[in-house]
Amino acid sequence: MRRAIFLHLETILKDYPRMDVYIAERQNNKFLHIADDKAICTMREQQAAIKQTLAKSNHLEIKIIEQLYFYRDTNKTLDGIALDMHISRNTIFYQRNKFLENLRRELGW
Repeated sequence: MRRAIFLHLETILKDYPRMDVYIAERQNNKFLHIADDKAICTMREQQAAIKQTLAKSNHLEIKIIEQLYFYRDTNKTLDGIALDMHISRNTIFYQRNKFLENLRRELGW
């Protein structure tokens, strides 16, 4: 996977826990333009793709993604997450990359 796609997927995952708030704020804005409607549609598509990918993922992948992106502790590294979960660093890399590849396919990229 190309680096730019990888980084964009990570950004989407980091925003996922707050997407409902973003969508609600944009919908409540009285000064919506057509471009904003496209942004709302894009966020909804991304949110649905993440939900679908999470539904297809195994328990370990979900825990890793939650630790890396949803409940992000800014001081914790991949090594720290591996120690907390009692798994190897390579397993985290493999499961994360597998999830991101599935998400990429779900988004149609």
